[in-house]
Amino acid sequence: MRPDSDPAISLRPASKLEPRSLEWLWPGRLPLGKLSILDGDPGLGKSLLALDLCARLSTGRPFPDGRPSPGPAPAIVINGEDGAADTIRPRLQALGADLDRVFVMDRLLGGTRDSLRLPEHARFLGRALQQTGARLLVLDPVMAFLEAAVAIGSDPSVRRALLPLIGLAEEHSAGMLLVRHINKSGGAQAIYRGAGSIGISGACRSSWLVARDPREPARQVLAEVNANLAAPQLSLAYTIEAEETGLATISWLGPSPWSADELLAGAARGAAAARALDRAREFLVTALAGGPRTSRELWDLAQDQHLGRRTLRRAKLNLRIRSVRVWADGKRLSYWLLKGQELPGSIPAEAVPADLEQWLGPLREEFPPSTPLDDL
Repeated sequence: MRPDSDPAISLRPASKLEPRSLEWLWPGRLPLGKLSILDGDPGLGKSLLALDLCARLSTGRPFPDGRPSPGPAPAIVINGEDGAADTIRPRLQALGADLDRVFVMDRLLGGTRDSLRLPEHARFLGRALQQTGARLLVLDPVMAFLEAAVAIGSDPSVRRALLPLIGLAEEHSAGMLLVRHINKSGGAQAIYRGAGSIGISGACRSSWLVARDPREPARQVLAEVNANLAAPQLSLAYTIEAEETGLATISWLGPSPWSADELLAGAARGAAAARALDRAREFLVTALAGGPRTSRELWDLAQDQHLGRRTLRRAKLNLRIRSVRVWADGKRLSYWLLKGQELPGSIPAEAVPADLEQWLGPLREEFPPSTPLDDL
């Protein structure tokens, strides 16, 4: 480039810009002409959820919160993990899609679907949008289609890679939904949990998270992480159901009270509880390896390990440890025994009372013992 041919910025007064109203694919949730992102751990139905949206759009059915769809309209699914013929098509059919309006890419220019690399091949997506008239394009997972040269941890690098997609979405008035796994950092702020640079979320005008309901693990929740263009939207609960054919579908259950950050905080607490349970199991197996011990002995040892009563209770049930109460030297003792263990030979048979647990249990709940493990 010659020194006298440097590019110039074209500027116009805002008053000269033609006003244009914002359009929505899913009102308040997925804007047209913009990028949106859906984050979540594997196994929570992110891909199935994206297909459900495509199916609804293809038939003109309302979206999961009851808001109207702009369809019937075409959609494009580009999936880097699931088979087009053996997985995506059957799922779309089970979800009630108009299969003539949902387009699935399974190859590129004689190659494979894995041949698609962004931003280099963005022009092919533009042709696909033009040929089909699709109002929604799903990239699942988006990381599978970024060129190797894209530094996913670099904000400038990912923004440059996504810039052509932003242009295509605006040019074709289509919504683009990027599906992404979350990282393993364990933090509870959803905005920072998506894999790669936060610049990926920054390039999107709408960000969503799917996670398990902390109180009802059989349920998943779709929660808003960030929305730049609309008022905050309610979280929505759903379950993944199996049809008689074995194919999975989504059953939407209505609003959920959980925010994205609360969902991740609940997941973090669940992970911490699982680690504590593993520690408690290991502690009990080690402590009882040499034979039964009294609850008083175990409680003193457990306190040194900073193990709580509830965690020990769960570990005991998990290991199927039984407790036997005896009278010895004028005191009541509770021995914990691993499977196959017997009371110490020093305990005479007459020291073991009859099993009165069905009567003593309610009283023990009403009058807790002084040692927290005595009632286990």
